[in-house]
Amino acid sequence: MSKILVIEDEQVIRELLCDNLEFDGFTSVAAASLFAAEEGLVREQPDMLLLDLNLPDGNGAEWLKKKRDAGMSLPVIICTIRDREIDIIKALDAGADDYVTKPFRIRELIARIRAVLRRAGNDSEAPALPQIGRLSIDFAARTASCNDRQTSLTTTEWQMLELLWKNKNQVLSREQIIDHIWGINDLEDSRAVDVHIGRLRKKIEAGNEPETLLTVRGFGYKLKI
Repeated sequence: MSKILVIEDEQVIRELLCDNLEFDGFTSVAAASLFAAEEGLVREQPDMLLLDLNLPDGNGAEWLKKKRDAGMSLPVIICTIRDREIDIIKALDAGADDYVTKPFRIRELIARIRAVLRRAGNDSEAPALPQIGRLSIDFAARTASCNDRQTSLTTTEWQMLELLWKNKNQVLSREQIIDHIWGINDLEDSRAVDVHIGRLRKKIEAGNEPETLLTVRGFGYKLKI
């Protein structure tokens, strides 16, 4: 499983990146400054860096050039608000493998991360697809399969499964599920949640008794991984 060090000083963006990396099967660690990044490189031994240019204690491109000159070979993707051609050229000349401008599309960024890891020869480090019950799930491609046979999920089932996966091993109430998928005021009958859960459970579970998508009586539902 690839470990990615996210070097980003804006907390919201840093948490967004880490959450989505974890969601797609990577391990993420975060640093809010170049000083913290230096510590993270030694302590965490990451496989890749996501690097901002505007950091509180220096310029990301200048820092990267020094690291390259010192022999660092880790793949690096620049994620920054700077979109001028000169900034892109400087970052690539400094040793960046790719350059993504904010606001970025998260699915595109994940695809770029996988591509850079492949080019760096880290194919074996790319995360395996999540296994949920009997299904192998690719959230990015919206495909589910069992023994190479495709299983069809509806849009609502995908939304529900993604929500449960992001909160795996935690209990979600019906109200939380309704609020996330329909909006708290847009669904009059909460039994619709039970119906969708029932249909999703039939597609996930290998046997007759639930082992993965569980009902926690009096509280809600939990995806047990």
